[in-house]
Amino acid sequence: MANVDSQSQIQDGPSHPSPFTEDRVALEQEATQMIRGARRKFWKSLFRKKSKKVPKSSETQENVVGSSTSGSGDTHDQARPSPSWTNWAKNQSCHPAEIIKPTTLQDLVNIVKRAKTEKRKIRCAGSGHTWSSSSVVDGGFLLDMTLMTKIFNPVQQTKEDGGGWSVEVETGVLVKLLDGALKSHNPPLSLPSNVVLDSVRYGGILSLGCHGAATHTRTLPDLVTEVKIVDSEGNLNTFSRKKDVAEFKAACINLGLFGVIYSYTMHVEPLFKLKMTDTYPLLNEFFSNPKDGGKNLREMVLKNDQTEIFYWPFNTSGQDAANDHLWIKQWERTNQPVTETPEEDNFQKVIQSLQTKFGNTLYEFMAANPTCTPFMDCLIFSALKRDSERVLWAPEAIHYQAGIDNIPCLDIEMAFKCDDNFENVVKAWMFVIDLMYQYAKKDQYPFNLTLEMRFVKSSDITMSNAYDKDPEAIYCMMEILSVVNTKGFEEFTSKVALYWMENFQARPHWAKMWEFIPGIVPYLQKQTGSQLTEFEAIRKKYDPEGMFMNKTFAPLLGY
Repeated sequence: MANVDSQSQIQDGPSHPSPFTEDRVALEQEATQMIRGARRKFWKSLFRKKSKKVPKSSETQENVVGSSTSGSGDTHDQARPSPSWTNWAKNQSCHPAEIIKPTTLQDLVNIVKRAKTEKRKIRCAGSGHTWSSSSVVDGGFLLDMTLMTKIFNPVQQTKEDGGGWSVEVETGVLVKLLDGALKSHNPPLSLPSNVVLDSVRYGGILSLGCHGAATHTRTLPDLVTEVKIVDSEGNLNTFSRKKDVAEFKAACINLGLFGVIYSYTMHVEPLFKLKMTDTYPLLNEFFSNPKDGGKNLREMVLKNDQTEIFYWPFNTSGQDAANDHLWIKQWERTNQPVTETPEEDNFQKVIQSLQTKFGNTLYEFMAANPTCTPFMDCLIFSALKRDSERVLWAPEAIHYQAGIDNIPCLDIEMAFKCDDNFENVVKAWMFVIDLMYQYAKKDQYPFNLTLEMRFVKSSDITMSNAYDKDPEAIYCMMEILSVVNTKGFEEFTSKVALYWMENFQARPHWAKMWEFIPGIVPYLQKQTGSQLTEFEAIRKKYDPEGMFMNKTFAPLLGY
């Protein structure tokens, strides 16, 4: 594996003064004028009469062909152009033979049987928020699952099944739709953890191993009690711990390789409240040195129900890490009264959505004029920085930020096991910040959005990047985000990923960007060999001809 700069080399450098050049001052003046113009343009756009558009999936392009819901019959027409699909971040695209929108389980069965007859590959897509090439299928069938939105009535489990409640959802169900259905149930229910974005769908969330910030709840696939998948013969298979533990663990995070996933059943619990606190301490309070910083970090994480930490690049005007601040979000379960009415919360989300739409204009300018990055990031962070304490129902607290998908971005995330004192977490975090300042000395700004991390207990799901045989192990999920069209993002994050891999045995998040990391396939084959062997043996049972295999995972499994 290629070597990267050692931690000592980065730490031994001088502090990071970066006096403004005349060019940079000119760019800042241009940015100020651009902000004024963007503000006027933004407000005009809110009131401009919009022309009617043909409805389309949030993930598929206009040219949807062969969207027969039955998936049967002759939908091929040589005169028709090949349809195209592009994901939300616009970093993945493909040209399937057809994009098909199933609406029922029988549709899935029919489509699979037709694909078998025509020797077509199948991949699935939802809201398009996956950065990896997981959904990419050229010349095959791309199933747009956005109409598979049935939510079954929650069921109270028996004592033998662990008690509590569970709910079955088709894989096209949006996070916000399930939140609403569970809250309106009698009694009101909630997932104990979730992703921040509420405009994504459970098929992708669960099959690719996504997670929230709730440390003791583990990853979201660890909430799964049952999975139903249509295999390459068109048969519906039900996987559960009670039926076959090994197959169930492989099927929970199956990467879309076992077949078309029809539904997931998840554990839910009575609706609860969370006290959400936002603070902005100095970076040095937790990251001045690994020993003391790691200890303080560990204590904070273990006392909370959920913890999320952000670092905005260049968030103080001096451009010195010693002056930089963090944004720390902490959630604790509480019986205190809710501090906001539903109307107030909805109004705040409208404001957040407007802010992110406007913010994206600034970020687009930043990507096109990278030397403005320190000034612009400092400006944006100063607008965000506001201590607060709120008590909200769990779904509102977990989905605390609306409009995230108004800012298309690039994202790489890796998971690694925290050591006893979280010292490796401090080292992993500071490597990114120190490397960022090294690049800034050369007027290069490949990291411009946010560095963030969450913590979850380990998973026993075979293909989880938090897989561990120790159920008490805690994993750090650390990610780097930059806006789309940021120059040098892959080079910068490759250096970070290699450092994390070499020093902390980090593993990538399947839904984020990872395929460009040098040596990633042999690294994963070596580190997770036994898991891959077990997974592949089960996968071949349900898809022996590779109908659901694609370029993302074929090299990993030896194809």
